[in-house]
This record gives sequence, structure tokens and C-alpha cells, in this order.
Amino acid sequence: MNRHQNLNIQENIDVKSKAMTSRMGKSNRGAAMIVVVCVMAVVMILSLTLLMAAYQMLATVGDEGRDDHYYQQAVSFSEVVRARLERKLETTSAGGGLTDELTGHIDDFMKDDTKDKEILEADAPASGGAYGGITIVLDKSISSNNGKLLITISVNEGDKVMASCKSKYEVKESSGVYSYRFCEYY
Repeated sequence: MNRHQNLNIQENIDVKSKAMTSRMGKSNRGAAMIVVVCVMAVVMILSLTLLMAAYQMLATVGDEGRDDHYYQQAVSFSEVVRARLERKLETTSAGGGLTDELTGHIDDFMKDDTKDKEILEADAPASGGAYGGITIVLDKSISSNNGKLLITISVNEGDKVMASCKSKYEVKESSGVYSYRFCEYY
């Protein structure tokens, strides 16, 4: 064999081995591509799950802050009613006749023997969206014996009650004048 034939044989061997390698490389590249696509899909699903969890946590924190705001509104309004009823008691016992529209309405409700429950409503202010509407429920049927008044202050957003605060009062009547003594919050 001469050198030229040797080179041809060697070239044939090289070409065949390259063809085998390229076929094996192509099948390996296809499998590698499938693995890469699967890994990317898993990473993307985990990223979307993390994004959704973060969104829900932030949304929950915002709702809790708003719920606390409504509860504080209900409690502070209940404290205002309590202060007015106690101030009425102090001025009435001192001989003064201090009354305002709310305490006057509560007195009229207590005088009326035909009603055991009454609901007063005030819509939310149009200017500020931070406050809800107020509903006051006066209930004198909370015990079998007279002399108790339950006042429920609710803060509403539309038709939904967002927070409420209940307070119980002991009521005494003397010659048509009512006095209210705070007992407890519910």
C-alpha cells in the first residue's frame, strides 16, 4: 500500500467517526434541550408561586390595617357616646339641663314603651373615603328586668359591617329624667 491509499483510508475512518460523533451529539443535544426546558419551567413556576405569595401577604396586611381603622372608629364613637351620656348625668345631677340630639334621642327611646330596639344610621362622609358609615342600635330588651341599655356602634362599608363595639349601660329614671351609668364593653 502506498502512502496515498493510506491517507484515503485514514480520511474515510475520520469521516465515519465524525459522522458517528455528530449523530450521537445531535441526540444528546435533543435530550439536553428537554432537560433545560424542564428546569426552566420549574424555575418559572417557583417564581410565579413566590410572586403570588408576596402579593397575598401584602393584600392581607392592607386589609388588616383597614379593619383596625374601622374598629378604632367604632370604639372611638362608642367612647363619644359614653362621654355624652356621663356628661349628661353630671350636669343633670348638678341641676343643669345639658342635652344634645343623640342623648335626647336616647331619652325618648327609653321613654317609649312600644319599642325595645331602634336603629339609627348615618352614611359615610362623601369627602373622605377613610371613614365608614355608622349604625347605632339601641336595645333595651337585653335583660328580663328593665334598667339596662345595650348600645351597638357598627361601622359599615356599603352593606357590609366592618367593625362593631357594644356597650352596656345601667339606666335609672327619676321623675322623667334618665341617667346612664356605663357597665361594660362586649
